[in-house]
Amino acid sequence: MTAQKSHDLDAMPAWITAVLWCGVGIVVISFLALIGVLVYYFVGVTPATWLFWLALFAFPTGFILLLVALVGNIFVRRKRQRA
Repeated sequence: MTAQKSHDLDAMPAWITAVLWCGVGIVVISFLALIGVLVYYFVGVTPATWLFWLALFAFPTGFILLLVALVGNIFVRRKRQRA
């Protein structure tokens, strides 16, 4: 395998990069929402409903997107290695 072919195997398609960054962004936003909920509870105030739901549902959504990017990258790399 030449250096050029090795370099081609490392390049990710644009859709995988977009899904990966969306997943990372959603997880970071969800983590900040979780911190906000914990701060509200520590202060003794009931957190806003939207903040609670953001912390609850954005984590799984973000991690699912990260898994989609991982599996997509695996499929693309295997397809390129066979070609």
